[in-house]
Amino acid sequence: MPMAPEEICRHLGAQKTKSVFHELTSEAMKKVLKEANIPPTSNQISQKKKKDEWAEKVWKTVEQKAAATTAATLLFEWLTRTRRPMLATFLDGIEVAHSDGLTDADFMKDTAPEKLVASAKNLLEKHDKAEVAAYLLFLDASNKSEIFAPLELERHFSSKG
Repeated sequence: MPMAPEEICRHLGAQKTKSVFHELTSEAMKKVLKEANIPPTSNQISQKKKKDEWAEKVWKTVEQKAAATTAATLLFEWLTRTRRPMLATFLDGIEVAHSDGLTDADFMKDTAPEKLVASAKNLLEKHDKAEVAAYLLFLDASNKSEIFAPLELERHFSSKG
C-alpha cells in the first residue's frame, strides 16, 4: 500500500513540513488552510508570526489526524509551485512533454515502471534526497501505485521532528 500524504509529511518531520508551508504563496497557503479547516485569521500582527502560527496548526493537523487531503494539498502546492526544476528533471528523464515541470500527461500509467524507477534514481543523485523521496512517494500515493517501493525511499528521511 502506498504511503499516505500525511505519512509523507510525518516522515519529513515538523521542521521541514513547516518550512514547506512557509515556501508557499499566500494563495497556496489559503488553499491548505481551507483544506485543514483552519481559519486564516490570527491575533498576530506580523506576517511572519501569522505564518508561523498557521504552519504550526497545519503540522499539528497532519501529525495527529488522518489528514490526507490537507497533506496532499500541502505537498501538491509545494511541489508544483516551488520544485518545478525537480519535476522537470524527472519528466525529462522519462521523456514526457511538460511546461516547466508541469504536465497533463498520465505518465505514471503510460510509462514503463523500469523507466520511472531509472529516472527516480537519477533524481535522487541531483536533488535533495528527502524532497525527492516526498515527491516520488506522493506520486505513488496519488496514483495508488507502488512503483517506487524498490527504492526504499523512507530511508532518505533523516529524522522525524
